[in-house]
Amino acid sequence: MLKRTRLLATVALPIASLSFIWQPVEAAMMRPVLPLAGPARVVPVQAEEGQFGDDLLIPKRRNREDQGNGNEGRQERKRNREDDGGGKNNREAKEQLDRARQERRERKRDEQRQQDDQQKAREERRQRQRDAERDQQRQEENQQRNREERRKKQRDAEREEQRRQDDQQKTREERRQRQRDAERDQQRQEENQQRAREERRKQQRDAEREEQRRQDDQQKAREERRQRQRDAERDEQRQGEERQRNREERQREAERERKRPDETAGRPRRERDKERERIARDPSRTTGTIELPFIDGAAVLDSDKDWDNRRDRSREELRREREEKRRDVRVRVPESDRDAQVGWEGRDRVRYESGDRERGERRDRRPRYEDRDGWRVQREVDDRFVINFGDRIIVRSDDGRRLSRRATETYYEDLPNGRVREVIERPNGDRVVTIRNRYGEIIQRSRIDRRGREYVMFYAPEIDRDSRPTFVDPGERLPPMRLTIPVDEYIVDTSAEDSIDYRDFLGRPPVEPVERVYSLDEVKYSARIRDKVRRIDLDTITFATGSAEISMNQASTLRRVAEAMNEILDKDPGETFLIEGHTDAVGSDESNLVLSDERAEAVANVLTDVYEIPPENLATQGYGERFLKIDTDAAEQLNRRVTIRRVTPLVKPVAMAE
Repeated sequence: MLKRTRLLATVALPIASLSFIWQPVEAAMMRPVLPLAGPARVVPVQAEEGQFGDDLLIPKRRNREDQGNGNEGRQERKRNREDDGGGKNNREAKEQLDRARQERRERKRDEQRQQDDQQKAREERRQRQRDAERDQQRQEENQQRNREERRKKQRDAEREEQRRQDDQQKTREERRQRQRDAERDQQRQEENQQRAREERRKQQRDAEREEQRRQDDQQKAREERRQRQRDAERDEQRQGEERQRNREERQREAERERKRPDETAGRPRRERDKERERIARDPSRTTGTIELPFIDGAAVLDSDKDWDNRRDRSREELRREREEKRRDVRVRVPESDRDAQVGWEGRDRVRYESGDRERGERRDRRPRYEDRDGWRVQREVDDRFVINFGDRIIVRSDDGRRLSRRATETYYEDLPNGRVREVIERPNGDRVVTIRNRYGEIIQRSRIDRRGREYVMFYAPEIDRDSRPTFVDPGERLPPMRLTIPVDEYIVDTSAEDSIDYRDFLGRPPVEPVERVYSLDEVKYSARIRDKVRRIDLDTITFATGSAEISMNQASTLRRVAEAMNEILDKDPGETFLIEGHTDAVGSDESNLVLSDERAEAVANVLTDVYEIPPENLATQGYGERFLKIDTDAAEQLNRRVTIRRVTPLVKPVAMAE
C-alpha cells in the first residue's frame, strides 16, 4: 500500500497535475487574447519597426508560469508533507520528480517558444498578407490610373487627330476659297483692265473731242474777241462822242447851276483845286486828311470817310484828332507783295491744306449760318441781308449763287466744329471748293481742276481756330493811315488817258505793310484794311438812278481792265479781286446798300460772261452811300460807280503762290 502510495505520489500525481496544467495552457493557446479588465501590471514598450509578438507575449507567459509554479509549489509542499514520513526513501522520488518537473518546464519553455515563434510567424504572415494586399491594391490602383491615363491620352490623341483633320479640312477649304477669290480677282482685274482700256479709249476720244471743241472754242473766242475789239473800237468811238456830249451837258448843267439861287450856285463842279492838286502830288508832306484834287472831292481814303461820317463829334474835331495821331506814324512803302508780308512769322514755311482734306457729311439743303452777337437783320431782299450792328449798317450776300450759275452740280457738306463745305462742279471737270465757319465767313476757297491741281484764292485758317461770335474791325487797332504816294498812283479812273497800264497798276504791292492774313469779311467790312491796296474807279460805267443794269456799250469800256486782270491770272490763277459797288446819297441807307451790292455783282457777271474771268477770283460787296466820291447829298453820277481792288496780299500768304 505504501508503495502504491509512493508510486501515486511520484508518478501519477505529477502526470495528473501536468494534464491539469496543460489543459489551460492549451486553451490559452487556442483562444484569442482578450484585454485585461483590470489595470495592466506591465506597461508595453512600443515595438520597433518589424518587431511584433515576442515582446508583447513575454509578460503574459510569465504570469502563466508564475501561476503554474504556484500550483505546482502547493502540490509539491503537499506531497512533501505526505512524503515527510517516508524519510530518505522519498528523496529519490523527489529528485525524479524534480527532474521531471525540470523537463516539463523545459518542454513548456520549448513549447512556449515554439508557440511564440508560431505566433510571430502568423503575425508576420498576416503582415506580409496585409502588405501584399496593400501592394496589390496599390498596384491595381496604379493599373487603373494607368488605364485611365491611357484612355485619356487615347481620347486626347483622337481629339488632336480630329482637330488636325479639321484644320487640314479648313486649310483645304481656305485654299479652295483663296483659289476661288484669286480667280474672281483675276477675272475682276481683267474686267477692270478691260473697263480701264475702254475708259482710256473713251477719255482719249473725249480728249480729242474736247481738244477739237477747245480749238473750236478758241477759234470762236478769237472771232469773238476780234468782234468785241471791233465793237469796242466802235464803242470807244461812240463813247468818245458820248463823253463829248457829256462834257457839253456838264457845261450846260454848270451854267444852269450858276443860275440857281442857292448856296452852290456859281460854283464850278469837278474843277481842279490847285491846293488839293499840290497835296495830291506829294501827300507825305502833310498829316492832314487828303482829299481828291477837285472841288467838292471827298477824302481819298475810305477810312477817313468813315471817320468823317461819325456823328459823335464834328468833322473838324475828328480831322484834328487824326492829324495829331498821324504825326507819329512812320510809313514804309513795300516793294513787293512778299515785302509787304515780311513781318509774318514762318512765311517761308506756309503749307496750305487742301479743301478736300476732311471727309464731310452731305447735306440735303442749302445751309443757313448763325448770326453774330449784336447783329440784327433789318431787311432781306432775295439772298441779301441788311444787317445793323452797333452804329454801322452793312449788306451781306452769299456769292455761292453767282459762282454756281454755270455749274452742273452744287452740294454742301457738314464738317466738324460747325463748318460747311460748298462744292461747285463745272462742266469742264473743275471744282470750286469753299469752306465757311458757322457764321458763313470764308475760311478757304480753292479751285481744283480735272487734273487735280489746286489753286487757292482765300486761306485764313486762323479765323476757324479763333472764331469769335462778335465781329471786330481789325482796323480799329491800327493808327490812322498816312498816304505817302501820289494820289494818281493810288487811285486811277478808267475815264483818264489811255496811257495807263492797268496790268502794272493792279500788280503793284500794298502801300503799307500787311500785319497778318485777314479774312474776306474783315477786308470787306474794314475800310482801314482795304485802304492798304490801290483801286481803280470804273467811272465809265454810268448807272441810271436806282438801276444796276449795264449796257454792252458800257461793258466794252472794261476791256482793258479785264485784259489786265486776265494777264495777272495767267501768272497766278489764285489772285483775288474785290469789286465794290457805290451809290449816291439819294434814297434810304438800306435800299442804297442793296442797290450798290447789285451793281458790284452786275460788273462781276460782265467780267465773267464777256471777258471770261473765273467768278471764284472775284468777290463783291456793296457800300451804298457810305463812301461818296463827290461830297454832296444830291444826285451825282460819279457817286454811282464801281471800284476794283486786287486784295490777294490781304487774304492769303504770298509764299503760297510762290
